[in-house]
Amino acid sequence: MRSARSGRPAFGVAMGFLAGALAVGLLVPYVRTAPEETALTSTGPASLGDAVADSGPSVGEALEDPTAGGEASATGDGGPLDAGGDGGGAVDPAAGGDGGPTAPAAPAAGRTVGLTDTEIRIGIGLTDVGAAKDFGASFDLGNQRARWEALIEDVNARGGIHGRKIVPDFRTVDAVNAPVETAQAACVAWVEDVKVFAAFFASNLSAAPLVCLTGQGQTLTFTSDGFEEGYYGSGLLFTTYASENRHLRDHVRYLEQKGLLKGKRIGILALEGAERLAVDNTMVPMLQDLGHEVRHIESLPMNTSALQRIPVSVSNFKAAGVDFIIMAGHIVLAGPFAQSAARSNYTPEFAISDFNRQINDQMAQYYPDSFDGTIALSVSRFPEYRAGGAFAPADQRCLDRVHPVDKKVLPPTASAFEVAMYECGIFDLFVAAAEAAGPQLSQEAFVAAAEQLGTIAVPGALDGSIGPGKHHAVDFEREVVWRKSCKCWQLAGGPGTPTRRLE
Repeated sequence: MRSARSGRPAFGVAMGFLAGALAVGLLVPYVRTAPEETALTSTGPASLGDAVADSGPSVGEALEDPTAGGEASATGDGGPLDAGGDGGGAVDPAAGGDGGPTAPAAPAAGRTVGLTDTEIRIGIGLTDVGAAKDFGASFDLGNQRARWEALIEDVNARGGIHGRKIVPDFRTVDAVNAPVETAQAACVAWVEDVKVFAAFFASNLSAAPLVCLTGQGQTLTFTSDGFEEGYYGSGLLFTTYASENRHLRDHVRYLEQKGLLKGKRIGILALEGAERLAVDNTMVPMLQDLGHEVRHIESLPMNTSALQRIPVSVSNFKAAGVDFIIMAGHIVLAGPFAQSAARSNYTPEFAISDFNRQINDQMAQYYPDSFDGTIALSVSRFPEYRAGGAFAPADQRCLDRVHPVDKKVLPPTASAFEVAMYECGIFDLFVAAAEAAGPQLSQEAFVAAAEQLGTIAVPGALDGSIGPGKHHAVDFEREVVWRKSCKCWQLAGGPGTPTRRLE
């Protein structure tokens, strides 16, 4: 479950910092640059806000080459890190070993902010989604802190990472009403005060804080949710799910191959701010190149004001004659929008994918009966678990570590299960790369090691890969269908529904 970026569902830092970071975050993805070799300290810019506002590429420079690297594809369902050979192994420090030698690590060349001979300092964002109830939704994410502490203790108890213990700093992020401001506060604390080696957001990381972290902050950042391709240009962002552009490209190709766009009057439901980048840069041009006119685009904010605007958006689509709406917005908005359309006797066809994690068990109950039969594309495993399937090895190993401290992670239809899988995914990816980097850990050594991981298992999702220029993992998906009989998503072809590679 994720939140908006512009807030992808707004204190006491200087207004110059907030304005500067927002401007960069919403408009300018970073091109890949070499990391600094020294930490950002008080002897540098007057504040991180001044640095973000006064540096970074121009708009033209940033958009010239947003990807800064090619795609490295998965090699199949296994791979060098897949001990089980069935797509469920891979990045998993709990699967065995003793965590490396316990002697202090040797000094490393390169950027070593957040590292000592005995510690790796990391920042962890805890998600507050209480305001989602204003949208008619309720999420119980369980005990996030206890789960993170269990994951960290599992590594530390085995000697840490080449003798270094992981030391966390926790900050809470309001994922619905203030995703930007509260994540910005976390960034400032981690970069200026705590000086962490890496930052973690299971989900709900907005674009401006991401730029704060990976831009002037020069901090490795891990989250489950994919971003617009330009944001990977720093080389410091890693996500377990695919980039937004890849989801949108794949969805358009799928709809075209199925003949679902032929003769349709197309509309797009999007989010305001940074989320529009991928829609405008990828989806709209692709549709036009295929000969399809986009009649209308509606962008909604990821805050409670969207509830008042949804009926107007429905009317605007209807007035434009739209009969086919591609949902490229946010899971919390999709249900209320479809409900509002049904109440207005407006029943266009809907197309939806896992862009912005829109396919979700917890929100499935909010679609109207007219949504019945809607086919979607999902990278998640939860539909097979509802049908009684066994947990994938990576998912089971995650549960082995977090279920003892948080019983709310089961059943697999629970919100806490979903978020726990995100937590395990980004943490295990970090640990695997850090261990592979060896005792002389640095930011440069970490990135180089991560790009050699190859195929990995992603807890809660289908397999993915990390490689040179490809820091967004998931590579596979399946067709799912929404059924009013259960108000849930099911595998479209039953337990044997085949996977397809995200194109």
